Amino acid sequence: MRPSRASLGPLLLLALAACSGPDTAATAPSSSPAAPPRPGRLVSSAHPYTADGPATPTDYGAPGSPHAKIMRELQQQVLNQAGAPAHTSVTCDKKFITGNVKANCTVKFDDLAVPMDVTVSIADQYMTWSAIASVGVLSRTNVGWQWNSEAVNNNARLGTAMCDAAMPDQAVFPFGTTLFLCWYTTAEGTVVEKQVSVGRRGITFEKA
Repeated sequence: MRPSRASLGPLLLLALAACSGPDTAATAPSSSPAAPPRPGRLVSSAHPYTADGPATPTDYGAPGSPHAKIMRELQQQVLNQAGAPAHTSVTCDKKFITGNVKANCTVKFDDLAVPMDVTVSIADQYMTWSAIASVGVLSRTNVGWQWNSEAVNNNARLGTAMCDAAMPDQAVFPFGTTLFLCWYTTAEGTVVEKQVSVGRRGITFEKA
């Protein structure tokens, strides 16, 4: 018995539907912002010196003397690099009075130690000096403030500027990139992620 023409219609429609496959428009996922890379802590827009107050280096010797000037400048160099206030002090294995002096110094930034190789040349009214360090201070408040500024300047979504939760409040690291990351989400939904780098001139952010 052959099927009638009337019964062929529904069968043909079913076959065509099976061949055409699923409706891709109906099953395609809707676009959504990329997820943050890991758990983090929101950063603050407060400047470190506004939040924690000013920092004043410890004085050593007669004001204006070469020794006092260098001891103060060594502390200020670390404060500038850290970008955050702290109680500072410094010890050196030699005094800077006259002539050419090479000394090993250590600047204390609260309870953190930053060793330096210091070279000084003092003659009459002229003095030149340099201080070389291989490590620097990472301060969470400074990192957060700088990252928040970068996020704002790049029109990040409000409340998306974050840094690794494991980042310490204060620590000393060798100059270069650290393992810590910061990120924010753009207005288009893209997550921008960068590594925190400790440098002689302060904190920078490098492409991860």
